[in-house]
Amino acid sequence: MVRRSANGGRIGSTLSPMKRLIHRVLLIIASLLIVTTAAAVWIWNDPARAFALAMAAGHAQAGVTERVTEIDGCAWRLLESEPAAVDSAQPPRRTALVLHGLGTSGEAMMAIAPILRATHRVVIPDLPGFGEHPMHAGVTHDCRFYVEQIERLRVHEKLGRVDVIGTSMGGAFAAAYAATYPNSVGKIVLLSPAGVAAPVQNAFMKRVIAGEVPLDISDDASFAEVLRLNFPNPPEMPEPIRRAFIDRAIEHRAAFLRIIEETRPFLLNGVEPMMRNIKAPTLVLYGSLDQLTDPSMLAVWRAGLANFRGDVIEGAGHVLLYDKPREVAELMRGFLRDSVN
Repeated sequence: MVRRSANGGRIGSTLSPMKRLIHRVLLIIASLLIVTTAAAVWIWNDPARAFALAMAAGHAQAGVTERVTEIDGCAWRLLESEPAAVDSAQPPRRTALVLHGLGTSGEAMMAIAPILRATHRVVIPDLPGFGEHPMHAGVTHDCRFYVEQIERLRVHEKLGRVDVIGTSMGGAFAAAYAATYPNSVGKIVLLSPAGVAAPVQNAFMKRVIAGEVPLDISDDASFAEVLRLNFPNPPEMPEPIRRAFIDRAIEHRAAFLRIIEETRPFLLNGVEPMMRNIKAPTLVLYGSLDQLTDPSMLAVWRAGLANFRGDVIEGAGHVLLYDKPREVAELMRGFLRDSVN
């Protein structure tokens, strides 16, 4: 039945095409708002899904893809930079093998990929016991184990001679790897590296030496403390992501605590006896506000390395790539720009 106005005309006929279009747009917007709100509620109540979506977005932004490779029966998850256009007039692109820090995963080092996109293929593994890489059964997860696993990865993936970049624990492993396999390494970049005894022992180091585990995450309060130690200005984190980080840390806590104990002697000063075997040019960077690896450690690297370049970045904490990304990028690019003979 068609409704009519008082003068007999159809009501529908009085709506102009523009008004009908506006009406349709409003209906679409209303539908989208309902869907968006429902999705937000769903994600808010599913931290694991929120975490996965955030990581996928991070991969896309950094220009990395994810894949899994099997080495000696163990599954390694790798993040790799997407290939850039190759200019035949330029030297061949090298490979950067990037090692994350304690309690994190490959995602913590994704920012390296866009920094080195023009010169390097970037490969970032989850090290054994971290991220999506389970601990290896029946072995002690000490420095020797990690160095051997890094070399097995390099050989299995046919990476050739690599530039090795490591942060914190990963920096100590990178140095030990270069000392053990000097022919496998071109250049080294160490960001806030552990592995040497600090001339100035900060509060965190005193706690570690006393046998404490200040980076242990068991609840919301301890997670907040870990953020405070790592960042002068901790990043704001949506509640679902925060919950996901805490849940994942608790899930992996037993492995984390075991790795801490098995690597503790090495992380305190285990690199120092190996320094004389490190021949590769090495860039070492610390932050002036670092509460974990004290910037006074730079002097130890300077005294021990034959081919050293280093600096303390003002206003940066332990996570240099977060606090001072431009400064770190410029220093890394300048150091790695020249080809390795």
